Amino acid sequence: MQNDEISALVAQGRQAIGERRFDEARQIYRDMLAKDPSQCRAWLALSAIAQQEGKLRETVETARSAAETWRNSDSNAFLAEVCMRLLMLGEYQTVRDLILGADWNDPVVLRASPGLVQYLGLVEAHDDALRLADHAIERSAGMAPALLYARATALRHLGRMDEAADAFEQVIAANPLHAEAHWALAHHARSEPAGARVPRLRKSAAHVSADHEDAIYFQYALFKELDDADRTEEAWAALERGAALKRKRLNYAASHDDESYQQLRTLCSREFVTAPGASQARAHHTPVFIVGLPRSGTTVIERMLGNHPQVQSAGELNDFLAQLSWEADRFMGEPLRQPGLEAVQGIDFEALGRGYLERTKWRAGDARLLVDKLPNNLLHAGFIHRALPDARIICVRRNPMDSCFSTFKHLFSAQAYPFSYDLSEMAAQYRRFETLVEHWSRVLPDRWLLADYEDVMREPEGWARHIAEFCGIEYDPAMIQIESNTAPAATASSSQVREGLHVRNIGSWQRYARWVASMGM
Repeated sequence: MQNDEISALVAQGRQAIGERRFDEARQIYRDMLAKDPSQCRAWLALSAIAQQEGKLRETVETARSAAETWRNSDSNAFLAEVCMRLLMLGEYQTVRDLILGADWNDPVVLRASPGLVQYLGLVEAHDDALRLADHAIERSAGMAPALLYARATALRHLGRMDEAADAFEQVIAANPLHAEAHWALAHHARSEPAGARVPRLRKSAAHVSADHEDAIYFQYALFKELDDADRTEEAWAALERGAALKRKRLNYAASHDDESYQQLRTLCSREFVTAPGASQARAHHTPVFIVGLPRSGTTVIERMLGNHPQVQSAGELNDFLAQLSWEADRFMGEPLRQPGLEAVQGIDFEALGRGYLERTKWRAGDARLLVDKLPNNLLHAGFIHRALPDARIICVRRNPMDSCFSTFKHLFSAQAYPFSYDLSEMAAQYRRFETLVEHWSRVLPDRWLLADYEDVMREPEGWARHIAEFCGIEYDPAMIQIESNTAPAATASSSQVREGLHVRNIGSWQRYARWVASMGM
C-alpha cells in the first residue's frame, strides 16, 4: 500500500472510532490488513476498538496479533506502541521479549528508549532496563531528562544506592523542574545535613502552577525532606497540600467500595471458596501470595522469603487479575463490582489456576515457590484459593494508625489506592480491610496466614521459621538477613528494604499525632 492510501484509511478509521461507529472502523482496519498484512497499526486499532466495546479476549488477541506482526516486520516502528498496549493487558513476558529482540541501534528504538526502559522496569526486567538505558546514552540518543530518570529508577530498583542518588542528581541538573526526580531522590536518600535540599525544592516548586501535576510531586518531596529534618509542622503542611491536590484528580467514591466489599464477602462463603474443581496435580511451581494494605510490611515478608534458595520473588504482579479477566471475558476493576462479581461465579476456576501458573512460569525458573506480592490480591483471596488450592496466602497486618499514616504520606502512581489521600477515607478503608481479613480468616482453610508486622519485626527468626513451615520449606538463617538480598525491588519500599530488620517504624505516626489522631483508629 502507498503511504497516502494508508494515511487516508487511518484517518477514516480514527474518525469512525471517535464517533463510536465501531463496526465501520473495524471493517476499515480489516480491509487495511487484507491489502497489507504488515500493518501493525491496524491490529493496534482493532485492539483499541475491542477494548472500547468491553471485549477483553478480542482486545488481548488483537494486541497479540500486533506483536506477532511487529516480529515479522523489517521495521522497529510501533515497538513502543505495541509494548504499551501489551503492558496495559498484562502481557509482560511478550513486552520483555519484544524489547530484547529489537535492534537497539536503530534510531527508532533509541528515540523510544526512555519509554522502553520504563516498560522493562514495569515487567521487573530491571537489569535489562539499565542495559538499554546505558546503551541508549552511549549511542548518543541524547542526555534527555526522561532517559536519565528512567536510568536512575532502574539503579534504585537494583539497589545500587549511591549510583541511583547520583543519577537522580544528574536528572535535576539537566532539568531543575523535573518534579519526579526531586520526589524520587527525597525518598531514596536523605540529604546531608537533613533538610539541605529544601531551598532547592522550594525554588523549583515556585515555577510550577498550583494545579499542575508536578506540584503534587514537589509537595510530597518537601514533606519527606522536612520530615527527615524533624520540621514536622512544615512537613505536615506540605503533605496536606500534596494530598489535597492529588485527591482532586481522583474519581473515587468510598460508598462504592463499601458495597463492593459487602458483595465480595457474601459471594465468597466457605462453601464457595472451597468448592471442588481446581486440579490438585503437581504444578511447576507453587505460588505464595503476600497481601495486605499498601505500606504495611508486605515487602519485608517478600524479602525474607526471597532469601531462601527455593524461592523466587516476582514482585507485584497483576497476573491473577489479568487471568481472572480473561476467564470472565470482561475488564475487571478493583474491587470487583457487579456485574463483574456475577461473571466470576460462572468461570472455570481450574482454567483460571492453570492460566495463572502458565503466565508466571517464566518468572519462577527452577524455583519451587514463586512469591507474588501484590497487596490488592487480598481482594481475590477467595478466588485464589478456589483456583489454586495449593497456593499459600500470607496477609500482613499493621497497627491501624501506623498503617494509615504510612499510606497517607506516600504518593502512589496514577489511580492506585485512591482512598489514601484523605484521612477519613483512609480510616474507612482500614475498617473495610479489617472486616475482610476477619472474613478470610473464617472461610479460608490452612492455606491462609495472618502476620502482624510488629510481631514479625520484634521476633523475626521465630516468624521466619513459622512462615517457612507454612510454605512447606525448611527454615534458612538467610531469611532474616534481608539486607543481603540483592534482588531488585520496585515497590514503594525499594530503598528502605536495603536496610536490615528493625523496629524504628513502629509507632512512627505519633510524631504527627495532633494531626492524624482524628482518624480514631
